[in-house]
Amino acid sequence: MNKLSSAKGFTLIELVVVIVILGILAATAAPKFIDLTGDAKASVMQGVQGSINSAADLAHAKALVEGETSSSAAISMAGVTVNLAFGWPTNASIINLIDIDESVSFSAGAFFHLESNDQANCRITYTQPTIANTRPEITAVDLDAC
Repeated sequence: MNKLSSAKGFTLIELVVVIVILGILAATAAPKFIDLTGDAKASVMQGVQGSINSAADLAHAKALVEGETSSSAAISMAGVTVNLAFGWPTNASIINLIDIDESVSFSAGAFFHLESNDQANCRITYTQPTIANTRPEITAVDLDAC
């Protein structure tokens, strides 16, 4: 007696259902992995933070060489007058030392990304020292909000 062997494999309906489910998953999950604009904005702000650190260090080194470490002094760098507080650039002068992209704005010692989802939180703050022998505070505030 010959047995008929049963067919093995997937039916066309099963294959279509699996493809539809995979398509729905891809459509909902892909934007979370593809949208990297927030990461790019945060990276820009990290670059600004690095520029501020370097500019402040250079200005401080020049102030030390010139002996300008009092609570109120000024030096000239690249043809620009930089006001100092204890040998470090003031909140208002730090902007004169760095060249930033037009997507970043500056106001009173804070740098903001203009295209950020949350400009109030996506920022770098520069706080000049208020006593001698202290470094300015350069802080990244919630770059995840970019």
